[in-house]
Amino acid sequence: MSVIIYEDTLQQQHDGDKHKLKHEWFAAHGITVRRTRFDGKHDVPWSFGDYWAEGANIIIDTKSGLSEVSSNLGRDHSRFKREVQRANADGCLLVVLVETTEAETIDDVMSWVNVHCRCCHHYRGKRCNPDNRDDICIRHGTKKPLQGETIAKQITTMQINRGVRFEFVKPENSAKRICELLGVMYETNGD
Repeated sequence: MSVIIYEDTLQQQHDGDKHKLKHEWFAAHGITVRRTRFDGKHDVPWSFGDYWAEGANIIIDTKSGLSEVSSNLGRDHSRFKREVQRANADGCLLVVLVETTEAETIDDVMSWVNVHCRCCHHYRGKRCNPDNRDDICIRHGTKKPLQGETIAKQITTMQINRGVRFEFVKPENSAKRICELLGVMYETNGD
């Protein structure tokens, strides 16, 4: 008997996409992935997140690295905040599963430098301090992107005040962690 995990259709299909590892792991461990729209009207009663299993009061929202988290907490903060509020209103725990090799703990996030800054010759030449958020980006003339220290503070605040949990996992372990969080049994296959 196959176990079903629901995946939001807004997640890219796995023809060469970032979710191929998860889909292959699910298939190899007896998990059926049913793609459906997370709109609160169809198979899934929620309008947020990426993964859910029937009977679970946990929704998992995956992020492909700290750059995506930076974007969600910076430029897309209002949208992300509304998603967290919907989860709270529905009595669900929203777990943000950050798939990354750059951090295992919140302490690792503290020292992370945004990829936009790491690629910039002003940063490499020590003419720019990305942690000084009051300055404007020398290269682009815009507000500087969020850096690790700010992201770590925002994550900590959201976990304390907003009832959302952030976890960091290597991409190759993401599917297994999704099953563990959702309480889904899977075939071990000698794992």
